[in-house]
Amino acid sequence: PVLAGYWISSVFNPQIVDLNQRGAASIGMRFDNDFVVSRRKYALLLRLIYILTNVVTPFLYHDWKTAIFHVVIMSISESLTLAIPFSLSHNFVNADRDPTASHRKTGEQICWFKSQVETSCTYGGFISGAITGGLNFQVEHHLFPRMSSAWYPFIAPKVREICKKHGVNYAYYPWIHQNFISTMKYMNAAGNGSNWLENPYTGNA
Repeated sequence: PVLAGYWISSVFNPQIVDLNQRGAASIGMRFDNDFVVSRRKYALLLRLIYILTNVVTPFLYHDWKTAIFHVVIMSISESLTLAIPFSLSHNFVNADRDPTASHRKTGEQICWFKSQVETSCTYGGFISGAITGGLNFQVEHHLFPRMSSAWYPFIAPKVREICKKHGVNYAYYPWIHQNFISTMKYMNAAGNGSNWLENPYTGNA
């Protein structure tokens, strides 16, 4: 049910007004450069067109009950199409949930590339990439967000080779069901606290 509501938080997110991602801003990343500022009006225009086309238009051609039904079905479909691949790609066994922990404890400098790889995973290959628009190559997306996803299947083997050479944990699942099983194991461990260092019920973990 929560994943099915992803569409609402995405489409009606006020961050579209200034393109200032609040999570990134909270750690010091700034989005007030000239390029971002110049693109805000286009982002807002595209969002308004989307809302007009997909949310307002159904009410112009159908009674309100039918219109709401159409919007709900569309929103649930879009939510799950995005949320499920995202969940698989970021929640799996041995995922690094806190890549900045060592920096806070020892002051050790964090390798940005290593943290991007170890907080995400990749599953499948070319066919999965064609179906998901490249979302299955989440490691490659983290490393090269501006690269066309059409290239991800071709660079993925080399990325895995380089990660192995430098001792970076690259999580790869040849089949999506393997990633799904890993995600379920991770979610179960996170839910019952079995992966905590302390007994979760003590409040000391």
